[in-house]
Amino acid sequence: MKLTQSLSARLVFYWILCSLVAYLTLPVTVFLPLSALHIGDSSNSSLDSWTTKRSKEILLGALRRGPDGALTAERTPELQRQQERNPRFRFAILDRAAGRLVAGSDEKLFDALGRAGVDSYSGLFHVSDDSDPNARGYVRSIDSAFGKLTIATYSAQFHWDDTIWQLVNFVSLNNLIAFLPLGSAAALVATLVVRRSLAPLRAATVAASAITVDSLRKPIAAAGLPIEITPFVEAVNGAIARVEEGVAAQRRFTANAAHELRTPITVLRARVAKLDASDLKREITRDVRRIQTIVDQLLVLAQARERRRDTRLCVDLAATALKVAADFMPVAIDAKKEIELDAPEAPVMIRGFPWAIESVLGNLVENALRAEPEGGTVMMRVGADARVIIVDHGGGVAPEDRSLIFEPFWRKEETTPGTGLGLAIVKELARELDGELEVADTPGGGATFIVGFRLFGSRLTSAGGAQVEAAI
Repeated sequence: MKLTQSLSARLVFYWILCSLVAYLTLPVTVFLPLSALHIGDSSNSSLDSWTTKRSKEILLGALRRGPDGALTAERTPELQRQQERNPRFRFAILDRAAGRLVAGSDEKLFDALGRAGVDSYSGLFHVSDDSDPNARGYVRSIDSAFGKLTIATYSAQFHWDDTIWQLVNFVSLNNLIAFLPLGSAAALVATLVVRRSLAPLRAATVAASAITVDSLRKPIAAAGLPIEITPFVEAVNGAIARVEEGVAAQRRFTANAAHELRTPITVLRARVAKLDASDLKREITRDVRRIQTIVDQLLVLAQARERRRDTRLCVDLAATALKVAADFMPVAIDAKKEIELDAPEAPVMIRGFPWAIESVLGNLVENALRAEPEGGTVMMRVGADARVIIVDHGGGVAPEDRSLIFEPFWRKEETTPGTGLGLAIVKELARELDGELEVADTPGGGATFIVGFRLFGSRLTSAGGAQVEAAI
């Protein structure tokens, strides 16, 4: 995932950027208002004090060294404009190496500083005998291209373009380095805040990723989500509810259609039974049986979906497999094939609906009998781990087709008999029973279908002699 696509990364970046902008605009947003209102540490300063540093830079740009080596403050256009805008503006520049004032300096200003009895290195001052109480001066000792200098400026009035100068000159390497600790702290705080704020969104993402066609009734919880995201989650929940309504309508239609087909199929079977024995009658009987199997499976699937999980019974998987084998034994004998069942003597208890489990196993056995060569044996093995393995020795399933055979309407070729619905319905029904259906190769050729159910213990708690509870 690109950082530019990450909401967290963008929020942290914007937070740091805003912190940097706020820091670099401190002269205008904080210092100037404090000076204007004489608040806090700025009570001894005024707006005029914010022109002194600009005056210092103008004076440094005006310094020239003459042929004799002496420094002179040349009246450059910038200095001339500063003096014209500020009639009371004065300055004094001391060449500390030469021990004398630079030509153009105001000696009275220098004497006033000297009378204070201190060596000034940096700071604001006010000449005590000045009639303007708001007049401010600035003195600073610096190392310049002309050597060590002490520059004092005084009584420059504040102009609004000084604000722009302050903003531009506040963006310096020193100030950017000073921002690094603040920026690092802002990044850490922003990361923690954003991560904590988006935690409900991550939880909603996990909940959304767990939604399946069978859990559409469980909406994404909107509690704790930011109000900016809540409308989106509510819209997603609304879409899920509409999908759930559509799925429910389709399932009702399928169940109703399957139910309505039972009567015509029963009539058809009765009419086919009246036909004279022939190969055509056997083929029609086989096709009718397939249709009825699919219809019965659709009804079983619909019933399993409608039943609540807490109404499931504890079923002996081994006994159910025995019943299915017995039911299909006449079909196997008629086709000159056999069914062999290998099941443990102890009960293998699972939770589910007996008729649904019988439908799953019955379909797999019927498919195996259809694939098994004449004279062959279909193997049914029930494991103590609640797995049923059904083995045939027919043509098998190619590896590339194993993920396709459970898709609705899939057939290897158009000439392949059947509708392609049987295994799709069986897999769906197994899933409704919390089971899994897989296919593998039979050693020596053929297909092995493995259906696994969730195993429960044999310790039962009876309720009215019918419903039981068991758990592992």
